[in-house]
Amino acid sequence: MGRYTPQYFRKLTDQAGAAAARVLRATYRFLKRTPNWKLAGGVLLAGCLLVFVTLGFIYLRARGGAYGPMPDHTDLALVENSEASSVISEDGEVIGKYFRENRVSVDLADISPFVTDALIATEDARFFEHQGIDLRALGRVLVKSIALGDRSSGGGSTISQQLAKQLYPRQYNGTLSILKTKVREMIIASRLEEVYSKEDLLALYLNTVPFGENAYGIEVASNRFFSKSANELKAEEAAVLVGLLKANTTYSPRAHPERSRERRDVVLALMARNGSLSEQATDSLRTLELVTDYRRGNQETGSAPHFRSLLRREVEQALVGKVHPDRRPYDVDRDGLRIHVSINSHLQRFAEQAVAEELPKIQANLARDWKGYKNLPWQKALDQQVKKSNRYQSLTARGLDDKAAREAMGKEISMVVYDSDAGTQVQRMMSPLDSINHYFTLLNAGLLVTQSRDGVVRAWVGGVDFNSVQYDHVTAKRQVGSTIKPVVYATALQQGIQPCEYTPAEQFTLADFQDYNPRNPGGNYDGVYSMRGGLAKSVNTVAVNLAVRSGLSELADQVKSMGIEGRVDPIPSLALGTVEASLPEMNTVYSAFPNGGARPEGIHFLDKITDVRGNVIVEFKRPTATKQVLDERTAGIATYLMAGVINSGTGAKLRGTYGLTGPIAGKTGTTQNQSDGWFVGFTPKLVVSTWVGAEYPSVHFRTLSRGSATATALPIWGNFMRRVERANNIKFYKGGSWGELDEMTVAELACPDYLEEMPVLIADVDNGEEPLAANEASAILGQYSAQEIEDMMRRKHRRNRETTREYAIRIARYIQRERDKDAKRKERKEFWVKRLFGGGN
Repeated sequence: MGRYTPQYFRKLTDQAGAAAARVLRATYRFLKRTPNWKLAGGVLLAGCLLVFVTLGFIYLRARGGAYGPMPDHTDLALVENSEASSVISEDGEVIGKYFRENRVSVDLADISPFVTDALIATEDARFFEHQGIDLRALGRVLVKSIALGDRSSGGGSTISQQLAKQLYPRQYNGTLSILKTKVREMIIASRLEEVYSKEDLLALYLNTVPFGENAYGIEVASNRFFSKSANELKAEEAAVLVGLLKANTTYSPRAHPERSRERRDVVLALMARNGSLSEQATDSLRTLELVTDYRRGNQETGSAPHFRSLLRREVEQALVGKVHPDRRPYDVDRDGLRIHVSINSHLQRFAEQAVAEELPKIQANLARDWKGYKNLPWQKALDQQVKKSNRYQSLTARGLDDKAAREAMGKEISMVVYDSDAGTQVQRMMSPLDSINHYFTLLNAGLLVTQSRDGVVRAWVGGVDFNSVQYDHVTAKRQVGSTIKPVVYATALQQGIQPCEYTPAEQFTLADFQDYNPRNPGGNYDGVYSMRGGLAKSVNTVAVNLAVRSGLSELADQVKSMGIEGRVDPIPSLALGTVEASLPEMNTVYSAFPNGGARPEGIHFLDKITDVRGNVIVEFKRPTATKQVLDERTAGIATYLMAGVINSGTGAKLRGTYGLTGPIAGKTGTTQNQSDGWFVGFTPKLVVSTWVGAEYPSVHFRTLSRGSATATALPIWGNFMRRVERANNIKFYKGGSWGELDEMTVAELACPDYLEEMPVLIADVDNGEEPLAANEASAILGQYSAQEIEDMMRRKHRRNRETTREYAIRIARYIQRERDKDAKRKERKEFWVKRLFGGGN
């Protein structure tokens, strides 16, 4: 190794040790000779120098953006809060919002001065004296918090610094993170003071800070906790809201009213100390009880949540290609758009109240209908739903068999479920199996209100609880049942069948359609019905009879032309509503009746979208075009027939139970096994459709008494319209009358709804026509059987202005012609049989 021997290294170590010892001895002698005050001063100076260098280093790094974004003056001048977009009804009410942060910005002039006084007194008493950094407050914090250990002295942050923290949120920056963050916020606060006036800073702050429960800004908080605008806040209310800024949850007036009151009193005392309130006024206000008027207002609650879910997609589509002033696409959740819709807030509230009030009763009837029954018709479908659930699949994936998985799912746990009686979600102990069954058998409802003349939507209820079931039952397609029958009768009228031609209720079989055999609920097939009687009593065999006589292809075409968009097959069951449709489609169909046979092209609900300043971004004119789908006379007669449903038929409860007056027409509809209940009705101004059912058709009622549309959909319709009739602030939607029928049409409708047996002919007595005498009728038609007469009358309808005698003679002539044809065919058959086979033996 040459010179680097062990001895060499030992020598170096000895020399280093000796040098260190000499330094230590010299240092000791220096310290011993130096006075203590000089030593203390030196340590303090060195510490200050270290702090100064550290702060300088942090300051320079913060300015450079090392601890988070550092906005310059231009960036700060363009500060724009994310603001909730509002859905505004046609009568000016905000019925809902879209947001990530629920915020509505207002000017300082629109904020109660009590709010700004409380804010300054509580958060920054010297706000108007500093330029973003209050050195006196910082010194107080250092002395009280650090030297004296007083934790109540606050953090020393000015309003401008707190605003900086809200606009540019903090992030973790390693060692000394809080110091680095504070320096960054001081720099931003100082720049804010250079860009904005003190008044602008107050407005920006109050529109930015969170008040808890996803309420951002003073306007939203004021509406949330006191149901009033920020400019209406009283001193004690302002103190409650400013008190929330210390700790949103701890001092929530809803969740912790006592703590909130205590914090309010502290804020009031600080206002008195700051001179904003007199001592006498403060003492008086502190004796008041805490009174709030809480109103939740988020995206899931409020009015028409299902409608707003659909509306959002329409708005986003309408904004495609539209550019925000800062050259980016519009954002529904942050740009404070004003979305104007045709919904009327009063009608919407009535619709929601009607569903909420009636549906629990209908749900209870479903439970009563199957009480004591073990073999429920939906058990198989329910079992499949259990196996599809995430919990079941998770358990089986861990190796559990079906029995073990169901046992595990049968144990009760705490969960939030929708309670139909309470009309909201509640916390309760329930097993996952019971929860699945609960929602599987939960009845839902849809209600849609439109104007007949133009299809403009006035109310939309898509279900009972958006938080539990987001599926919109207004847009859902279900079999429509007997609500299609008015179209069947209108088609028959269009094809020349007269309203007073009687149709037997007897059962029959259609061989050309796989022996289709329509049946009447209750099994009653007696008597014959006029059109009004057949529709009022919703007799199935009469409807199918009319459909076949009118022509099934003609009926299918009529159904399509009136507004049903899906597949419509020309089959006999079409007359009983096996076609599927949504509520908007049914409203469109029924609009033709009160509108003289003209229907709108569809529904309309989005009027315009404006920015926060009211500038129109996109606008949609309400439709005026209509499509003539029935002649005016047919529409008038069909309306008359449906009025009979209300006055003496399946809709009679609307007059009796619900006390509705004025002109009303409509039709009930109950699908197979009572799975769906419909009622579609109209007044001279509104078309209202209601539907009730479960998500799965296998969940249905057992009996007609509880499960028919008269017991399910009709009560909701009646409840809604009763509220409309009693309201004083919606006169535009009430009143009116049907168009009058001419005298001849009125005369043609003057016949009994029901007869025990088929009349041969009915004379037009009102126009002076004498009925046929018995011997005269026998002379004309007596040689023919009743079946021949009935069949021919179905094929050959009575003509306008044709007398009873003329009609009888024409029927006899056609029957005789048919007999003659049959006789000739028989003669020809016998002739050829003899010629070809020799005598026909």
